Amino acid sequence: MQRRSFIAATAAAIVFSALPALAADQKPLELFGVTLKGATRDQLRQVFKQNGLRATREENNYWVDTYDAQGVLEGASEFKAGYVSASGKFAYAEYTFSGFMDTQLVAKVINMVATKYGRPSSQSGNYGLGQVTAKWNMGQGMQIEVSRGWPDTTTYLSFIDSSANSQMRAEIDAEKKAQVTQKAKAQSKAF
Repeated sequence: MQRRSFIAATAAAIVFSALPALAADQKPLELFGVTLKGATRDQLRQVFKQNGLRATREENNYWVDTYDAQGVLEGASEFKAGYVSASGKFAYAEYTFSGFMDTQLVAKVINMVATKYGRPSSQSGNYGLGQVTAKWNMGQGMQIEVSRGWPDTTTYLSFIDSSANSQMRAEIDAEKKAQVTQKAKAQSKAF
């Protein structure tokens, strides 16, 4: 009995002692040298401009700022950055790689990301036909995703803070619901 508990305690100690080393090896997800987790809208706007992204819309009344990405990342035409309205914290960023009948575009973007971050944590779909998604789990609730719908072969490279992105989506859903309610109240006398 004591031997089993000694073995179990030793195995647990080995597993738990390895956890901090694994976390230390994983670098925080960055764009242009800035850690995305907890970054603010004001901070990132400055960084984006300094690194060649040209704003097409930067307004605090919107959840998402949009930029022209040409000349910043090869093949990218647009860049978006979304934020939680209540806190101004980073939720997601996304490059758009416009594609017309280029079924291998998604493979090129996946390979580009893999050269920096290694093989994806998960991948689904067929490059030649249909939807494709590749995901890299980066720790701290951060994720990189390369995706393509179908039949449009436009490909998206996204950097996501899962919890902040969920908060932003909840804010957007609440705003849509409030607009529907307001519209119904405004029209209630007509029926």
